[in-house]
Amino acid sequence: MNHGNGTNHIEPAGNTGIDPETAANDIRAILDAGGKGSGILAQRGALLEWAERAGRRYRESFWIAEARIGGLEHLVWNDAKCQLVRKATYGGSFGRTVRFLDRGLVPGTPLDYFDRWSLHNKLFGAITKVSGILETTKGDISILIHQEPLVGELPDERQIADFMKLCGFFPMSGKRYAWVGRSLEVAIFDARPANFVLLDGTPIPFDLITLPISQVSGFPVPK
Repeated sequence: MNHGNGTNHIEPAGNTGIDPETAANDIRAILDAGGKGSGILAQRGALLEWAERAGRRYRESFWIAEARIGGLEHLVWNDAKCQLVRKATYGGSFGRTVRFLDRGLVPGTPLDYFDRWSLHNKLFGAITKVSGILETTKGDISILIHQEPLVGELPDERQIADFMKLCGFFPMSGKRYAWVGRSLEVAIFDARPANFVLLDGTPIPFDLITLPISQVSGFPVPK
């Protein structure tokens, strides 16, 4: 299974993208300099300013008509020329996160999204880079990312469980597709088979929701 589909381009061949952690740090610097707080509207403005400065602000003419729906968060397509899988968050949204354990996945902010990919890269390999943003004529914004293509079959849940335990995670009680580990510092959500590819018998994650436990309210503290 290839986790991309279609054949279109939004960037010149050879563009290596921006590390998500670098993008997050740049946006925090813009927010600090602006002095308007870090709420969703301030983050949206900082995202636009960051993309303008970085030369990564794309217009609707770059929209990808052949993209397929990739789940709760993204449209997905394959950039055959650059040998990359491209993803765009749905217009006006910035992926998903978890704020309260009992409420599940909720809409995230730009910083939630970049921090999530930064942590994902550190945990499971740096296959994800930020391409920029897409702005529609209606004023909606999508974040564009790209990933190294992973081609393989879907793993089953047993294979995923073995992999996650090998990586130092254990199942989160009462939550399907959720894991906790790394000395209770990291939580993983949405670890369903569709977000892995089986390579040489090993499940490789490419689209999990990762965040520090400290950011999740309602998480039981072990005695």
